[in-house]
Amino acid sequence: MNQANFVVDIEKCIGCGKCVKVCPGGILSLNQSKKAEIADFEEFGWNDCWKCEHCLAVCPTGAISIFGHKPENSLPVADYEISAPIMDSLIAGRHSCRRYKDKNVANSIINDMLERLADAPNGGNKQQVEFTLIGDKEQMNQFRRLAYSQMEELAVQGIYPKGFGKEAYEDMKRWEKTVRPDMLFCGAPHILIPHAPLGHGEPIQDVVIAGTYFELLCASRGLGAVMLTFPLGALEQMPDIKAMLNIPHNHYIGMMIGFGYPEIKYARGVQREMEQSRIHRLHF
Repeated sequence: MNQANFVVDIEKCIGCGKCVKVCPGGILSLNQSKKAEIADFEEFGWNDCWKCEHCLAVCPTGAISIFGHKPENSLPVADYEISAPIMDSLIAGRHSCRRYKDKNVANSIINDMLERLADAPNGGNKQQVEFTLIGDKEQMNQFRRLAYSQMEELAVQGIYPKGFGKEAYEDMKRWEKTVRPDMLFCGAPHILIPHAPLGHGEPIQDVVIAGTYFELLCASRGLGAVMLTFPLGALEQMPDIKAMLNIPHNHYIGMMIGFGYPEIKYARGVQREMEQSRIHRLHF
């Protein structure tokens, strides 16, 4: 049964076998006519189809379609001479944005970035990362007010987010007068929370990678982003507020990502240097 809707244009297939060599499930082969074909399989997974679409992507003549996706609709492979300096600029130019405009990011932009996250690396291509989004600034302000109010009530009782004592908490409060207008969420109009079920695949790595890719997607679209861990500790002290996010208890949450249009634009990238002591070159 061809569950993957794997289709080969036999006029275009040149029998090079590249699709066979990149198929992680090992279910592709060349038949007697040297044309690509797929073996029957019962379910998607480890020894079957991984849904990776490597076969579609690697075919030099565009002979393979899968899941109804046609090669002519794929994005072209980047020209490395052009893409390398652009990526270098994005990495050097990204910053933790702690001040935002009071403006919604269009749903079309947010939805497009979320769609792109389907291409982020994940263990076994299980695609198990889920995303909790507050995509409207008024909804975000409502959530912010509730969490902030309860955080302050707890602080009066001497209860602080995990890893923060009275002194560190007061430092965060003081910085509200300069760097960040909101110590919890940096005033971000939106937040995205990647999370994945524990006990399956690689949830920790998958969540961190998804968050990193999303930050770069924001940078490439002129949006500011900040990876937030302080709110995670704060929300652990207020389970009723955390429950509003509807994230299952057995899911790993690595960070919240605040994002939106930056209030302050940077004029240039930074010039950090890698300390050579941090690089451990192995020789055998």
